[in-house]
Amino acid sequence: MSKRLIPVILTVLTVIMLTGCNADKKAVTETAEGFLNALVNHDREAAAQYASEAFMKSDTMKMMDPQYLADSFYAAMNVQKEDLDETARNAVDEYVTSVVEKAYKSFEVQDIKIQENTASVTARITLGYDPDASSKIPDATYDLIKSYQTEHYDELITIYTDEGEKAMYRKLYSDLIPIVVGEMKTQLESAEPSEEKTILTLEKGENGWLVTALDENRPGASEASTEKAAAAATEEASEYAATGSTSAEYAAAGSTSAEYASESETSRESESAAEDSTAEESAEAGTTEGEISD
Repeated sequence: MSKRLIPVILTVLTVIMLTGCNADKKAVTETAEGFLNALVNHDREAAAQYASEAFMKSDTMKMMDPQYLADSFYAAMNVQKEDLDETARNAVDEYVTSVVEKAYKSFEVQDIKIQENTASVTARITLGYDPDASSKIPDATYDLIKSYQTEHYDELITIYTDEGEKAMYRKLYSDLIPIVVGEMKTQLESAEPSEEKTILTLEKGENGWLVTALDENRPGASEASTEKAAAAATEEASEYAATGSTSAEYAAAGSTSAEYASESETSRESESAAEDSTAEESAEAGTTEGEISD
């Protein structure tokens, strides 16, 4: 082989390699942006065009499905959707839809790394709310539930006596669920936007580049992703609603409304005393620490 051909061959090989890398980078960018755009538009069908079938069936993507979140809510409450009235069912549907619609607002691709048939895309995501903060229910909601239990206690006893336990629980949950998820929806709608870093993993196969994983990293975040935090919110909401079973249990036991109210007041006083005791202990501990430091 002529020595003159060697530089030419090397140049051609370099051009081929660079062309291949540029083609992969373009394809990876288009896939990542197409997938993230689908999340912003909360369009699972569009997202499926840019992701593997396995990833679309993963917990991460399930949590972006309002129906899945609604089913998780009912499962956590151990109640059948059909056992609730239309108002309660609509309240749940509206809340979980808001969770999904407000999750992803915009994105900016910041970095792309490609190694053979695997790629990593880092993007800065703007969320419509802080998932960690929005998964908490205001304490005032618990007070609303307690008020409902006290005010409707006699009515619940009457339903239990005339129609049975199932009818009583239907009334209880149908009334309480709109209260709980309504408060959570209000909190969600007034939430401040937040940002996080998202890393997409893509793999190259017969159908080109597809998203196969999504990892989120935001300040103060735990293992839970945005979607998992949304699921936690629905579960906590269901647990708050389920606290209404307290009045139902009293009704089933045949207790009077006065006995229930008295017990509730005693319970609240005990909780308050426990909180005061904890505060005093904390204050004493702080004093001791201050004395030691002195």
